[in-house]
Amino acid sequence: MKCRTVQRKLSAYQDKELKSDEHYRIKSHLLSCRACREQYQNLERVWQTLGELERIRLDPWFYRQLVRKIKEPREKGLLPTLQHVFQLFRVPAIASIILIVGLMAGSYLGDILTRFGLFPSQNNSASYSQEAFFTSMKVFDPAPPGTFAEGYLRMVSHKESESR
Repeated sequence: MKCRTVQRKLSAYQDKELKSDEHYRIKSHLLSCRACREQYQNLERVWQTLGELERIRLDPWFYRQLVRKIKEPREKGLLPTLQHVFQLFRVPAIASIILIVGLMAGSYLGDILTRFGLFPSQNNSASYSQEAFFTSMKVFDPAPPGTFAEGYLRMVSHKESESR
C-alpha cells in the first residue's frame, strides 16, 4: 500500500471505520513504514490531548438560538446586500461621507463669506477671462508633436489669431 493512501486513511483507521482487510493492510504498512507510523503516533497524541481538555459549557440558550438562526429565512433583496457591502467598507464609506460633507460645507461657507466681503484681504473684482486661461496654457509650449497639448495649443492659437 502507498504511503499517501495510508496517510489519507489514518483517521478512519484510528476510528476503526475500515473494513477488516483494509484495516489489516494499513496495520502491516504501519509496522513496516516509519514515516506513516510517526504520522499515526502524532494523530494519536492529538486525540489524547483533545481528550484531556475540559469540556466547554455552553450557554443554556445556545441550542435554541442555533435552531432559530437555522430556521429563520434568509433575507433576500437589495437591502441586505447593501448592508453586507457597507459592513465590508464601513470605515472607508464613513470617511468618504465625512469628506464629501466637509467639502460641500466648506464650499457653501466660502461662497457666503466671499459674497458678504468678509475676507478683507481678497479683492472681489476677480473675474474669469478667456485670455488669462489661454495665457496659462502656455506651460504646454514644449508639447511634443501629436499630443493632446499640441493639438489644443494649435486650436487656441488659431482662435486667438482670428479674434485679433
